[in-house]
Amino acid sequence: MVMPDPYLQIQSVSKKFDQTLALDDVSLDIGEGEFVFLLGPSGCGKTTLLRIVAGLETPTSGKILQNGQEITHLSPAKRNIGIVFQSYALFPNLTVFQNIAYGLENRKMPKAQIRQRVAELLELVGLGGYESRYPAQLSGGQQQRVALARALAISPSLLLLDEPLSALDARVRANLRIEVARLQRQLGVTTIMVSHDQEEALTMADRVVVMDQGRIVQIGSPEEIYHNPATPFVADFVGLMNFLSGVVSAPELKRVRVGEVELNLHQEIQHPSGQAVVLAIRPEKVQVVEKAENGRENVLPARVQEVEFIGAFYRLHLQLGQTERLIAYMPPRPSFAHAIREGEEVPIYLPPDQLRVYPNARARTV
Repeated sequence: MVMPDPYLQIQSVSKKFDQTLALDDVSLDIGEGEFVFLLGPSGCGKTTLLRIVAGLETPTSGKILQNGQEITHLSPAKRNIGIVFQSYALFPNLTVFQNIAYGLENRKMPKAQIRQRVAELLELVGLGGYESRYPAQLSGGQQQRVALARALAISPSLLLLDEPLSALDARVRANLRIEVARLQRQLGVTTIMVSHDQEEALTMADRVVVMDQGRIVQIGSPEEIYHNPATPFVADFVGLMNFLSGVVSAPELKRVRVGEVELNLHQEIQHPSGQAVVLAIRPEKVQVVEKAENGRENVLPARVQEVEFIGAFYRLHLQLGQTERLIAYMPPRPSFAHAIREGEEVPIYLPPDQLRVYPNARARTV
């Protein structure tokens, strides 16, 4: 089967600000209708990349192609893009209707068509009846809906979202990200969203592009990024991850020693015997068992430092040996969970298929 050409192609893009290299040879293909997240910490280059796609910055080297046409040096007005910023950027002296109609009026659309288009968009973003209000009369979530409607008014072929939800409180943010994802799927518009919020990326994106220090370090579906992080940085940045120091004991048998215990892994070990490595496992994959069964592999003794009741689960802070610490999520089990107390020693099981091994470039521990 012949795959269609990517709708947007970012080819070997680098960007320097004076002596600072903000982007270092970044390449990325995005399909038509895809919802792609640029995810990473502050200063990783994600906003710079978005601004280059928007035409607000010019790359030092490399090029951008949209639907097969090079647009590297094209002005933003000629790229048929919609942009939504974190700060809403609404005109305070214009009504909701006038804000949404602004781009349509600049394009000389007939007034009757503008009225119809604005009415459609207000219904689409759940703000029907708000057309006469001013931005100051709206909540933050409502203002961001207006900003989104304004960006969609011109029927852009590419929608760029620059951390549009980060200024909102947690509850509004959670509700609005569901609405944004629904709108994107409904309209089928190719969308790139910049965020440092890994929960947004995991719940909204078709693909996640994780960036660090101006480079792309992993691209994949939310499931791939979460369950199979390519590096300790990705493992640590996306979700909560436990890290344990270990030493390869038998690479051909996929075995790593942690303290006095040998752990069995399913992952192939590409490191020689005796090499220091880091093992990683998600808190929800750490299993607290009622008793250590004789001969059962991958069971270690752990001392409970703290027990937190979260509601749907308990969060256990565990210590292994003198220095290693783990967090485990445990669903409530009345006959067992309530018996766990701080200072107690409990056996824990680390499933072989849930352990990942990395070179000993030690990531931050929990």
